[in-house]
Amino acid sequence: MHGVGIHHYYQPEWQQTAVLSPEYLFDLFPARAVVYDVETMEEFLAYGPRLSLVARGLIDQPSAPMLLVNGEKDTQQPISDLYLLMKRGDPKLAWVNPEGGHMGRSEKWPDARVRDEVVQPWLLRQLGIELN
Repeated sequence: MHGVGIHHYYQPEWQQTAVLSPEYLFDLFPARAVVYDVETMEEFLAYGPRLSLVARGLIDQPSAPMLLVNGEKDTQQPISDLYLLMKRGDPKLAWVNPEGGHMGRSEKWPDARVRDEVVQPWLLRQLGIELN
């Protein structure tokens, strides 16, 4: 799961702390303000909830196969969204690093290891490519 909120992500309570995330390389509010086409924090916080997959009635709709990747300590995407998505809709597979931040990253699980040991094998299985 990357870059896409499910429900909790869009709630003002989450966003007020998430925009202060030390995991993002830049000031997060200006980046998100551009995406949402808003100028103020108040506009941003008011806009988000209507994008919730729960509020839009989409969370239980059929979906393509999904691999959800996250860390319990993610400050950009709430882990609660991953668990909500796992309980609703079509079956999914999840990998959660209990010590990881965004995308499950940690000292033991840097980007390359997550990609090589979690994401690529799953993707190859989805494509019907046998792993050796």
